[in-house]
Parts: sequence; C-alpha cells; structure tokens
Amino acid sequence: MERLRDSRLVRFGAIFGSIALMGSTAACGSSTTGSSTTAADSGAKKVDSIAAMVPKSIAEKGTLTIAAATYPPAVIEPANGATPTGWDIENVRQIAAVLGLKVNIKIAPFNGIIAGLQAGRYDAAAGEIYATPERTATVTFVTNHSSTDSLMVPVGSKITSAATETDLCGHTLAAALGSAEAALAVKVADKCKSAGKSATTVKTFDSQANVNLALRGGRVDAAVSSTSQVAYVMSQTKGQFKLVELPWAPKYKTGLVLARNSDTEKFAKAVQAATDHLIENGELQKILDKFNAGQGLIKKAEILPSTGSN
Repeated sequence: MERLRDSRLVRFGAIFGSIALMGSTAACGSSTTGSSTTAADSGAKKVDSIAAMVPKSIAEKGTLTIAAATYPPAVIEPANGATPTGWDIENVRQIAAVLGLKVNIKIAPFNGIIAGLQAGRYDAAAGEIYATPERTATVTFVTNHSSTDSLMVPVGSKITSAATETDLCGHTLAAALGSAEAALAVKVADKCKSAGKSATTVKTFDSQANVNLALRGGRVDAAVSSTSQVAYVMSQTKGQFKLVELPWAPKYKTGLVLARNSDTEKFAKAVQAATDHLIENGELQKILDKFNAGQGLIKKAEILPSTGSN
C-alpha cells in the first residue's frame, strides 16, 4: 500500500508541477468570475444526434451558467483573473461542446451552490461535488467521475495512519462548510464520543483555501479533502504536508449537477449521452490524465436519482 501511494503521489507531483506554470490559484472561491467558452474553444465537436436531445428552452438560450467553487485540481481559478480551468471544468466544456452549447463559469462559495441551483441562479454546477442522498433529494447528478477522501496533515504530525475512525480521536479536523468531508468529520467525532475516546473537534471553513490555510497556520491538526485535492496541495507546497489514507471512507460518485425543473429529465439524458460519447472516445480520460493523474474515470455515465425520480 505504501509503495502504491508513493507512486501515485509522484505522478501527481509531476502533472501538477506543470499545471502550476499556468498561474497560481486564487486565495478563495468566493468571487463571481464568469467566463464563456464556445464549443469550438473546448476541442470537442458538436454531435448533432446528441445535441438534438437538448430541450428547446436550453438550446435556444445556447449558454449554460455553471456554478463552481475553487477546488484544485477539479476547479482552478487563476489569481490573475484568467479563465478557470481544472479537470471538472474541462469536463463540462467538453460535454457542452458535444451538445452545441457554450458555458459561463461562475466561481461561487461551495456552501451556496446547491441553494443557487434550487433558486434557479445556475443551470448546473461542477467541482468534484459528491452525489450524496441529501443532495440527490433536491438536484440531479449526471456522473462522470469517482472520488475518494484522504486526510492532509503537516509533515511531522502525530497522525501517521488512520486505519479506523477512532485513530483520529482527540484531534481537530477541518473541512469545507457544507461538504461531504465535513459530514464525514462529524461522523468521526460521533464515533469517538460513542467509544468513550478523547473528543474530536470539527471546524468548517467557507472555502477549501481557508481549510488549507487553517492547517498551514496550525489552527487544526488535519484537513479532510478529496484525495486529488490533497495531492494537488502537496505538489504545490514543497514537502509541508503528507497524505494519510482513510480506508474506511466511502467512495463517491461525482459529475455535472443539474438544477431540477421541467427540463431536467430530458436534459439529463442529453448530458448522459454526451458524457458516454466522451468516455468512449477517450476525451474525458485525456483531461484526467492532464489534471488528475488519470484517476477517477467511470465506465458509463449515470443519472442520480434515476430517470423519473424526484
């Protein structure tokens, strides 16, 4: 396991080192930067038979407004205000291109994205958002990726492994507000309490950048984040942090998150068809190879909840 982990992180470091040359990421994800991308810009081509599946109201509008919180390497917001990128942003651009649509990326705080979808402020959202039962009760996912969680700790931390949840008892854990990682940290705290162990404290922050700053500043002992996010930060911080695997943490499905309305069922099927097309022709794998060490591609897109459910 140690050898596999080290090999994975070496590959992450090599890939993310090249990403860093494109510009550093912004300090937080609370801006509302927008950027439009045409189908031609993305490299993918419109597929007429799939584009014909797009509901008329969306096709006539021609542009999807996509909410995303800064969360490298899924969502990378350059500090100079340039166009956001990252594996999930590029996935969205490719999918939209197949559908003959443009995208307008709106960088927003993570904890407001689902509410924004429900209020109709956005058509969809991206950024390695986990498909949890609580979320699929109110929004629809079209999956394109599989994610896992890990722990990030400073080099020299007393936390050297986490084979079980109770290995984290007595520590302070950080996670992004409203995230699945925050819920996971709360479950750890509850487990420690029920086992009669030292209390675990959970602190949440309004952005992943602030989670990482709290860890760097010594205000928390560890940060719970996606494995790809941990590896990205490690590649950018030159040996300040290390990854601790969480073998008991669940695996999550992620993908494009759609606002739920009268068009959702039809549009989800169009997005599913576009995603499957890009999985089959290898385009989504190319994006993951560039930004995410090739990790996380699924075999087929899935609509969650299943078509027809509300």
